[in-house]
Amino acid sequence: MFTSLDILVIAFMVLTALTLLSLCLMFLLKNKIAKTVCFYVVSVLGLYIASIGLRIGIGGWFTAQIAVGALVPLMIIGAVVLERVSKGNEKLLRIARILSAAALVIGFLNAIL
Repeated sequence: MFTSLDILVIAFMVLTALTLLSLCLMFLLKNKIAKTVCFYVVSVLGLYIASIGLRIGIGGWFTAQIAVGALVPLMIIGAVVLERVSKGNEKLLRIARILSAAALVIGFLNAIL
């Protein structure tokens, strides 16, 4: 029988594993299609984790957490727009991947701290 704390720890471990796996795959794979898929997985995961941090911040009236929770989706949307506009420019694609990865890590830290 799992308690609520056990389920919370399992959910945290699953989110941590997904975050690390998607970040590693996004930067280590050589295939462009696989990199693009990992980029969008990181973006969606970042939006989900940012929504978790935003719900926690709104529920507890934590102003800094609400601000970070609102900033992270803007970073992810900017990264996706930059990736779509780049038209194959490798430097802009790398900047978009780094921006999306930074937003995911910031959102994750916002949600757990």
